[in-house]
Amino acid sequence: MRGMRYFLRAQNCFLILFVIARSAGSYRGGAMNIESVRSVFLAQRYSCTRETKIYDEYVAPTTAQFIYLRKDDEQAVATRVVIHPDLKLEAFASIEGARFAAADKLIKDPRFRRFPEWGGTTLIQHSGRPVTIESLEALGRFLQVLDTPAGSEREGADLPPRLIAIELENFKGVGNRVRIDLAPITLLFGANSAGKSTILQALQYVREVLERRNANPDRTLYGGEFIDLGGFHNLVHQHDEGKTIAIKLELQINKAELPELTPEAFDEWLNVDAEVWDLYQLLQETRNRAETVSVELKIGWSSNRQAAIVRGYEVGLNGALLAKIESQTDGKDAAIQINPKNPVFTRYRTQEEIDSAKELLAALDDDVATATDDAISEADDVDDQGYSIWPQITGTLADADIERPGQGFRQWLSNVDGALPALAPLLYVPAGDAKGATAVYLARELTAFLTTVIVGPGVLIRDQLRKLRYLGPIRNVPERDFAAALTPDEARWADGTAAWEALLNGNESLVDEVSRWMADEDKLATGYEVARRKFKEIDVGTLNWLMRAADPDASVRPEPQLLRQVEAAPEKQRIELLDPESGAPFQPRDVGIGISQVLPVVVAALEPSAALVAIEQPELHIHPAVQVGLGDLFIKGAKEHGINFLAETHSEHLILRLLRRIRETTENEVPPGAIGIEPTDVAVIYVQSTESGVELVPLPIDATGEFTTRWPKGFFDERAEELF
Repeated sequence: MRGMRYFLRAQNCFLILFVIARSAGSYRGGAMNIESVRSVFLAQRYSCTRETKIYDEYVAPTTAQFIYLRKDDEQAVATRVVIHPDLKLEAFASIEGARFAAADKLIKDPRFRRFPEWGGTTLIQHSGRPVTIESLEALGRFLQVLDTPAGSEREGADLPPRLIAIELENFKGVGNRVRIDLAPITLLFGANSAGKSTILQALQYVREVLERRNANPDRTLYGGEFIDLGGFHNLVHQHDEGKTIAIKLELQINKAELPELTPEAFDEWLNVDAEVWDLYQLLQETRNRAETVSVELKIGWSSNRQAAIVRGYEVGLNGALLAKIESQTDGKDAAIQINPKNPVFTRYRTQEEIDSAKELLAALDDDVATATDDAISEADDVDDQGYSIWPQITGTLADADIERPGQGFRQWLSNVDGALPALAPLLYVPAGDAKGATAVYLARELTAFLTTVIVGPGVLIRDQLRKLRYLGPIRNVPERDFAAALTPDEARWADGTAAWEALLNGNESLVDEVSRWMADEDKLATGYEVARRKFKEIDVGTLNWLMRAADPDASVRPEPQLLRQVEAAPEKQRIELLDPESGAPFQPRDVGIGISQVLPVVVAALEPSAALVAIEQPELHIHPAVQVGLGDLFIKGAKEHGINFLAETHSEHLILRLLRRIRETTENEVPPGAIGIEPTDVAVIYVQSTESGVELVPLPIDATGEFTTRWPKGFFDERAEELF
């Protein structure tokens, strides 16, 4: 029954809704008229996108489905809804006050949008299935269910997930908490040993914890033998094992969605109980509101266990804390707590409800108004026009005779060592004694929801970190007999080796693109093209015979044995650097060291499988003119491949090119072949060491490509001193 449980995820179609004013019914006691109907739309976060004489056009917040409010017929007795003729109706069947016409009763109207044919691209001409909705309450329920697919239609649906922020506390040189807001291109400037590499190492550390549950690493999956973190003692601020490391990563999920982590057995049910469907729909709609996720790890040293453990795991949705798991200092007795005020739990009242609540409060004495009654406390925040649905969720469990969780849903977790949950199906959350089929299903729905919203962000961030590509400060020069390893190893990106392997093993198109960027005058102009050459190794005797056989005057006899030997020789490949003018080939060791340093940067930026490329000193050993071209290279990778760049650099030339492209974009003067960028595409952060620890100073950029604040002391001071 998996298909039934998640049938809404496949329904990406336009829906047409006609709401006819002056109908009978109520929405929590409200009369149904044009204004109250509009308030229901707004309460469900539907945006009005167009107004005409007959219709107001609204768009659903998550699915971007268009819905129309009809304003000209004041005699109708109900709300008329027209949906895709092939839309499955199971999700709407439990909505009291919604009546469906017979399957063959389709409405045709030239003013309808044309629906896409199910499973294809053909448009169904202006027809749909009529539904009658008899009350504002039913309308609100209908709109809620209508906007509950997986979120693939949200803003950013065409973009991959992107890390947007890092927060650090008590990590290496960072003492007090700092936040780094990441752009598609983020540049870290600062003096040597100021703490720039700290940020890159924090990403590697988080992956070690999430991927291998190792909070005390020396080596990393990214760096292999190239990176030595030194373990928790070396990572904690001031080597003080009494301090707790805190690292928070925030991810804009874009076209991704919170992963389904429930086992198959959870979907093998068919239940028409309205209470179960109600909770399922409410929880699905809630989880699909996620636009950003965050995970914060709090890691401390356990003297009892002589090990570093995760003492805290905090997950956020849409910029606010959603839940946290905490353990004792020895990793035992883990507890989970929900924040009912997270924005995904917030719903908005109609204007009628707000006015009614204010009237109620005005009529009460101060002492009564401060009572703890749920109705009064909910009405107390009417100025925000919002309320949390978490009490509704927990109340549903209580009504089903399941023990109601306490304040904030604090529960002890079973089979959890430390606060870090297993990033795998099903977080076990006790839901009390579930008796009867309905109670069992309700408990399952809550468990599935909590697993998705608490464990799911950890899975998303772990998977994002798996796509991180790290290039260290010194890249290797390949040997003359260099051959690609048969087993991929992401750690070989650290010294640049994986870049040469990508050229040997990847598509020819990658080689061609890298060659253009290395050679073209309007790109890096290094003076060399790149080519992949095939060859075979044969003995000298066979080679001499082949050379004589090629001479028509030599009268060399055919030797089938030698021919078979040549044919059987294994074919090999190597990367050569070519002089564009003469075509003369060179091995990497025959040219300047700068070529071997910059080529891995070029490959990393053009090979699209990475989500984030973290580079130390991309400008190493290359001419300023080539450093300038790196700016355009990063722009291309960010804009065309969705790669984000986090570069530790000392190159003024790199930032100058980015500033120039911002200015040219604003003035609509981007040169042919170049790509424009906005100020929000670039973040420049100056890292400096202070007595209290590492300090990060963001340098905002305006639309003219200028910094809006004074450069901090030490930011390219040398240029001013030498010039003036």
